[in-house]
Formats: sequence, structure tokens, C-alpha cells
Amino acid sequence: MASTAPAAKRLTGIHVPASSSVSVPEKPGSKGSSSRRNPHPDAMNTQHRRGLLGAMARHQIDGPLVLIVAVLGMYALFPTSFARKFILFQAYDAATDTYGQSMDDLYFLFFWVAVFTFLRAALMTYVLMPMARLLGATSERLVVRFAEQGWSCLYYSCSWVLGMSCLQQTTTWNNKFIWYNTDEFFDGFPITSLSLVTKSYYLLQFSFWLSQLFVICIEEPRKDFVAMICHHIVTLLLIISSLLQHITTFGIAVFVSMDLADIILSFGKCLKYIEMPDKICDPIFACFMGVWVYTRHFLYGTIIYAWIAHAGNYFSTTMYLIIGGLLLMLQSLMYFWLWSILRIVYKMFVSKGGVVDDRSDDEDETVEESTSSKQKTQRRP
Repeated sequence: MASTAPAAKRLTGIHVPASSSVSVPEKPGSKGSSSRRNPHPDAMNTQHRRGLLGAMARHQIDGPLVLIVAVLGMYALFPTSFARKFILFQAYDAATDTYGQSMDDLYFLFFWVAVFTFLRAALMTYVLMPMARLLGATSERLVVRFAEQGWSCLYYSCSWVLGMSCLQQTTTWNNKFIWYNTDEFFDGFPITSLSLVTKSYYLLQFSFWLSQLFVICIEEPRKDFVAMICHHIVTLLLIISSLLQHITTFGIAVFVSMDLADIILSFGKCLKYIEMPDKICDPIFACFMGVWVYTRHFLYGTIIYAWIAHAGNYFSTTMYLIIGGLLLMLQSLMYFWLWSILRIVYKMFVSKGGVVDDRSDDEDETVEESTSSKQKTQRRP
């Protein structure tokens, strides 16, 4: 039987902004992983935190749930009350059956940041962590890692499918592959109103990335923490710019070009955490590399080209440079992570000691812990 340790290391730590990690430290003085199962995946990592952030981290389920129930309850009892702004879009144009932009959209964003925070913590705690144990995760650290990546895989799968549907509804699609017709990115500009599905998708993505800022602040920092913070900030600035400048077609194209690789990465890491064999993990890793290069460098690079080549005809020099600079900053971060991926590939074929992602000490400990646990099990009579 082939060893699962090399496969585990091969999928270790290609840690991109799509994922969110929470580490559960071992109990001081214990040997191996702690057998105590904490009901909340972030609780042990946030007990030392004080202030508002620490309180929020310890109440990721009950805190948002109180807000969600209060808003839904008030809307159910009083449909015309203030609560409707948290649930429904307000700037409706009956003539075109579309929705424009409104300051009331901020209430929708706030509500869905709470919803995403609740969904992540609740699904990890009550669905994904029990699933990890059922599938054979050998330690609590692996259980939490599986839950984190499982949440990412679920979210990005849904967002990618919905994003592709929205992209096909734009005037630029026109039964063509949009990335090969870059001038069509600006068809219908300015897009001042959106369909219900498209606006929902766009603001849900906005809410998700706002919630990710909270997640990254409560998780255990990695070596690429600064790069991740930069990625989240650049992403949010691009979302805000695309809404204010009415270029949501660009935004949707960026979203779908980024999400696909995250789906494969998260799925592959889930398999690693339940110690699937090399013959399953290796092809997924190879698929991930190919999709990453194609979507995040070729397709996204084409989006950047479209902006550079055509945006000057529609925007002021200042806005042209600001958005173009943000697009290039995001691409530079993608190259930073591509370099890490290529380094892993190089070690995969050259290093005799296996593949280890040197940006993620915590993930390396996870692999070592898993291997040690298996060896102890094999030594038992």
C-alpha cells in the first residue's frame, strides 16, 4: 500500500486567500493531539484574546444568530418596518425589472456579513467537524482543518456556479467566450442597474469578503499573513470601485476566474486531511495547478489587458490608473502564490525528504502529527 504522507505534503499549504484557517492548539503537557473535543472550532484559539474582537470570536454562532432572528422576526411581524432594508433591495425599477444602487444596500451587506459568520461557524461545528471524524481524521487539528476547507469548498462551488450564470446574462457574453472579445467587456457601460440575481450575487460576494477580514483576524497567522491581508483589502477595493464606476461585468469576470481554483484546492486539502491515498490526491493537485495557471494568470491576465486597452476610452486618467493599479496588485499577489506552488512542485520531484510548504508551519505540524499517530497505531498489538 502506498504511503499517504507524501500525498499529504503535496497538498499542504498552498494557502491562498480563498481558505480560512483556525488552529486548535494542543493541551499543554499532553502527548500528541488533545482528545477533548471543543464544540466550537475557534474557541481554543481565541480564549486568550480580549476586547471586542475576542468576544466576537468566541460568539460566532450565538452572536450573529441573535441579529438574524431579530431581523427576520421583526420583518415577519412588521413587513413594512425598518427590518426590510436588511433583507430586500430598495432601489427597484418596475419598468426594467432591475435594481439600482442605494445607500440602503449597506443594511443588506451588514446583515449578510452576520449570516456568513454564523453559517461558517455553525457548519464547521455541527456538520463538517463530525463529518471529518466520521471519515477518519486522526486528530482534532485535522478535524478543524477539514472543516475550514470544507466550508471554503462549499462556498466557492456555489459562488462560481452562480457567477457563471450571472456572466452569461450580461450583454457581453453574446454566446461567445468573453475573454477572447475583450472590447465587449464595456458593452452596455455604464451598467447602473442589475437584475435581482446579479445584484444579489454581487453584494453577497461583497459581504463574504467583508466577513473574511474578520476571519483572518481571529485565525492563527501564517507566514503569508501580510500577503493575505493585502489580497483581502485589494479585493474589497476592486469590488467597491466596480460598483461605484458601474463596471460590474468586470467584477463578475474576476470573481469567476478566481473561484474555480479555490474549489479544487479546498477539495484536495479535505481529502488530504482524511488521509486519502496518493493515487487520488496527486491528480487533484495536478488539476489544481493547471486550473490556477489558466484562470488566475491567463484569464485574469486577459481581464487586465481589456482594462489597459479599452478603459481609457471610458474613464478619467485618475480612475483608469487607480483601478488598473489594483488589478495589477492582485495579479502580483497571484504570482507570489504561484511561486510557492512551483516551489512545491520542484520539491515534489527533486527533494528526497518529501514536499513541505515552508510558508505554513502549522500545516507541516498537522502532517507530522498525522504520520506520528499512524505509526503509534501500527505499533499497538
